[in-house]
Amino acid sequence: MIVPDDGYLAGVREPTRRAGCLFIADEIQSGLGRTGRTLAVEHESVVPDVVLLGKALGGGIVPVSAVVARREVLEVLRPGEHGSTFGGNPLAAAVGTAVVELLETGEFQRRAAELGVVLREGLESLLGAGVVGFRARGLWAGVDVDPALGTGREISERLMREGVLVKDTHGSTIRLAPPLTITAEELQGALRTVGKVLARRV
Repeated sequence: MIVPDDGYLAGVREPTRRAGCLFIADEIQSGLGRTGRTLAVEHESVVPDVVLLGKALGGGIVPVSAVVARREVLEVLRPGEHGSTFGGNPLAAAVGTAVVELLETGEFQRRAAELGVVLREGLESLLGAGVVGFRARGLWAGVDVDPALGTGREISERLMREGVLVKDTHGSTIRLAPPLTITAEELQGALRTVGKVLARRV
């Protein structure tokens, strides 16, 4: 998980606009409230030509994905020219619509931003105690664990046995993406568990 430097996305948007190229934002993992905004690109007030959505769009209930774009972009494809594994399912469409409606209030975005402070503070307290670095935005973090403590997969399995689910990524990096409904107390408890698991050094 890499958080782009301030100005990076805006810097990409401008030359694509000048050249007439599509700016496509893959928000499948970062989008729909997780980073404290509905879409992660909104941290730089960037408006992509195409946005890819998934995962959170299904509300944790059904597999669904979507491609969102202006009419003139989407009309390049005619009916029958393109298929989708998760397209055209009425239940998935209803769930996706409900998720979008839940996001309209901004409540989940605010929660992710507020609890993101708790997540960041908890990870900062673990620097030098098993954590060698991290990148975070809202309720989403990539955490670099000291390789001497194990691979990301090994750390993930140890945490799973303690009731905390994380995802291994590359090397000794794990990804934290708690539910947007998590409480501050639950998040702090999970971070304490991460600290205890890393302290065992086994």
